[in-house]
Amino acid sequence: MQIKYSNKFSVAPMLKYTDRHCLFFYRQLTKYTLLYTEMITTNEMLCNKKLFKKKQIKNINPLAIQLAGNNHIHFKKCAKIAYLLGFSEINLNIGCPSKHAQHGNFGICLMHKPKLVYHLIKSIYFTVPVPISIKIRIGTNKCHHYKFLKNFIQLVSKNKYCKKFIIHARIADLNINSPKKNRNIPKLNYQYVYQIKKDFPNLKIILNGGIKSIEEIQQHLNHVDGIMMGREIYKNPLLLNQIDEKIFLQKKRIKIKQCLKNMLKYIIKEKKNGTKIIHIIKHMLNIFHNQPYSKKWKLYITQYIHHQSDIHYLFNKIYKIFNKN
Repeated sequence: MQIKYSNKFSVAPMLKYTDRHCLFFYRQLTKYTLLYTEMITTNEMLCNKKLFKKKQIKNINPLAIQLAGNNHIHFKKCAKIAYLLGFSEINLNIGCPSKHAQHGNFGICLMHKPKLVYHLIKSIYFTVPVPISIKIRIGTNKCHHYKFLKNFIQLVSKNKYCKKFIIHARIADLNINSPKKNRNIPKLNYQYVYQIKKDFPNLKIILNGGIKSIEEIQQHLNHVDGIMMGREIYKNPLLLNQIDEKIFLQKKRIKIKQCLKNMLKYIIKEKKNGTKIIHIIKHMLNIFHNQPYSKKWKLYITQYIHHQSDIHYLFNKIYKIFNKN
């Protein structure tokens, strides 16, 4: 049975960041936010059947898996695996502008091939009963007029196989080699996304790109169905601690101390399974964002992990920091 969830707020898939440890940490800060795995190619998923464990996904849900590729048979096989593992949603990456994606003919390249994207979605739709979404840009440096975006969505959403579009409100400049620059240099154009919602009122339209605060989220929600944030959450994860209360309108937010207690238990368990503590702690370091002596605390914790093993002592130090503030 698939878990019901709201589209109002989600954390973006971030390659080399939103691994299972990061996602577990985020889930301790918010119950209702939809989380996404980092981008996984269909080849990678088919070659590594042990990439995810059902119990891990159950502890993180609602969780969507983001897949990238261009072969409908591979997508069908991956969709079956994702369904059996219990993912809440299957997301297609049609927005990655990296050279790797361009050479592999997936990601943003597929915005120029809407018929193929429709075929990929259709193959998933008739394979498993899991909601499908796609993550796109508003266009590319080759095609950046509104009509291109509208025509793409019109074709891809045909027959309602895909009813959810996550739109990064920038074009992708295929001449820029750096994915980081492609997240910042092309100008944001929220109006295109707002207009898409007006032209396709029956679709779920999620806005992504350049959003940095709770206030901005609330403003954008007047025009679209949901907001996705990525790097800003990684930089300041405690923003998630406000989301349930201020966006999902729940009465109480999760206490930071309870989150830390859950993470301590998780680290102890993972350590017994052979996981290096630093692989988990690195995702937590930014809880000190805007805290006094933030950089010093990050450095202290990182050095402590490399030279000491008393994780209880370390967490007691962290508890005291947040009790003081």
